[in-house]
Amino acid sequence: MRIFYVITKFLLFPGAYLRGFWEQVTCRILHLMVESDGYMRLDEACGHVDHSLPEKQFAAYLMSTGPGFMNFNMGMAFFLFGFLNVKVLGITPYDSLPLFIVYVISMYIGVSLLNCLFPLTEDILNYWDIAWGKSKPVKKKGRKVTGGVRKVIALPFTLITRAGAFLEKNCVIFILWVAFLVWQFVF
Repeated sequence: MRIFYVITKFLLFPGAYLRGFWEQVTCRILHLMVESDGYMRLDEACGHVDHSLPEKQFAAYLMSTGPGFMNFNMGMAFFLFGFLNVKVLGITPYDSLPLFIVYVISMYIGVSLLNCLFPLTEDILNYWDIAWGKSKPVKKKGRKVTGGVRKVIALPFTLITRAGAFLEKNCVIFILWVAFLVWQFVF
């Protein structure tokens, strides 16, 4: 499965590379040590930055969700720009070949960004362990604050990110995107 994962990351080069860039930026913001500079490697971290794990809860949350959020925003913009013009408005190569090529490339970039949303499994498991592991309550002005509200707010995003990291690692998201595009443009 690792070989198929690496092949899909190289097929989706723009999204994988940009995901690695956003992880690099997030590591700089959080002052995390980056262990290797290459984004596109021939291992399970292809399209990601090899970095030290954050120890604080917010830093771990930002590391596991921030780069994916940036890829999602850019990916939706590119994908909708291309998809709406080709599928909904019906622009064909016979209408305008240069515009059609721009729309198809835009759709490809959008799909590649949307395929590379989720972090490495170790990043989300690190956050999961910090947030829901054996946490010590903080004493603040005579009362205990456990951060229950933060945990409740972050839970849906964490569950989606954890499931997405598993699905992306096993190339299920790539297969679903291929099936969606075939369904939209063939049938």
